[in-house]
Amino acid sequence: MSEIEVKMPQMGVSVTEGTVTAWHKQPGDAVQADEPICDVATDKVDTEVVAPADGVLASILVAEGETADVGAPLARLTVDGPVPEGADAPSPAAEGADAPSPAAEGADAPSPAAAAANGASGNGAASAQAPESFVPSLQVADERERPPATVGAAPFDHAAALAETAARGGRHAPPLASPVARRLAGDLGIDLATVQGTGARGRIRKADVLAAHERGAATAAPAAPPAEAAPAAPESVGGDGLPRGYEDVPYEIVPTSHIRKVTAEHMIRSRQTAAHMTTEVEVDMQRVTEVRAALNARRAAEGLGKLSYLPFITRVACHALREYPNLNATFERERYIRWREMNVGIAVDTPQGLLVPVIRRAEELTVEALGDRIVELAAAARDRTLDADAFRAGTFTISNPGSVGAVSAMAIINQPQVAILGIPAIVRRPWVVSLPDGSETIAIRPILKLALTFDHRAIDGAEATRAAVLMKDCLESWDEQDYR
Repeated sequence: MSEIEVKMPQMGVSVTEGTVTAWHKQPGDAVQADEPICDVATDKVDTEVVAPADGVLASILVAEGETADVGAPLARLTVDGPVPEGADAPSPAAEGADAPSPAAEGADAPSPAAAAANGASGNGAASAQAPESFVPSLQVADERERPPATVGAAPFDHAAALAETAARGGRHAPPLASPVARRLAGDLGIDLATVQGTGARGRIRKADVLAAHERGAATAAPAAPPAEAAPAAPESVGGDGLPRGYEDVPYEIVPTSHIRKVTAEHMIRSRQTAAHMTTEVEVDMQRVTEVRAALNARRAAEGLGKLSYLPFITRVACHALREYPNLNATFERERYIRWREMNVGIAVDTPQGLLVPVIRRAEELTVEALGDRIVELAAAARDRTLDADAFRAGTFTISNPGSVGAVSAMAIINQPQVAILGIPAIVRRPWVVSLPDGSETIAIRPILKLALTFDHRAIDGAEATRAAVLMKDCLESWDEQDYR
């Protein structure tokens, strides 16, 4: 008999971690090769993790709701015979008691800190972490004598551990944290030592860093409150945590979906990062309406689907991005990154939540090709058949709340981009129209109010408005030769 590890799969080049959403097998259950044993989710896609071989599920290392890095072990399988080709066996250090004893080799037993730095812990999950991210035990005892951590154990108290270490005059290793959490903490200027981790063994996750940022955590320890300050009254009461004053109102509890949690974190981070500003222009869509009707008549004769207004707007948006490249960029205080291709994200309303698949090199596509690609991506997003790469590397985003009737479309920027175009509903309104002889009259026209939201740190209002006006001019004087 031998043991192999089931690891968090790679689900796209931009995905660094995933969350276990459900276990289909429990320790002791028999599994077959390629049989799904758990579900994992990222902010992009959901997928199943399958067993790499026939065997028995020996242990679960990451509980439901916990997050693990790509490549980290999720569970262990016991299999007959040697480790199958392509499968990973647990390292000797992860086996703890099975590792050779230093004393048996005639060497001096290592100190607890040295044992921790070498990964000589009985906890298999801990051994998968790099030494610099491992939190050593504060107990003066052989590391191999510690009981292994259990799934669902109470969060590790970093503050207490640091205080005890400081009291003893010792040094401490960096807190256990995911790579995404470390990178985000660096961007936000947060000392991870001040963050309480909620992951397995106190591991700090991205959500923990965002929560610390919301609480105003800084790199220095927070100052003690004045002695005379009284604690604020709680906003909720009762065991169910209901808002004050709502105790007699009937209610139901609806768990938050993974996509909704990730979307909430992303929106908060965008609002905290970018200086949002919106400029709007009103567009007479009469010319595009006529061109669209003619194209759709021809496409219907050829058995092709109808074009919406969205590909026309996407086409002129690409033209504006070429003229104003600061809108097709990423802003990083010290520098601009101007992207040399226009990868346009299209926001799609799905039953699971908002998803934004990306049309790569959209500037190279005609209106008809854009329309077909938008329909294809939207259908695949709703069916959850897109992989993570379909959502990466967007340089500009278009949001289309007009498809559900919105008449205004100010949006939140999709980080790390610097602008997003909102498209509300096209509404027929009285409109002043110039006649060939120079006089004016009132006519009923289809009017669209384009809303370009931009990061005012990176783009001045005049530049953004010029880009929006260019889109307006292109749509009102559509030239099939230029924008087909």
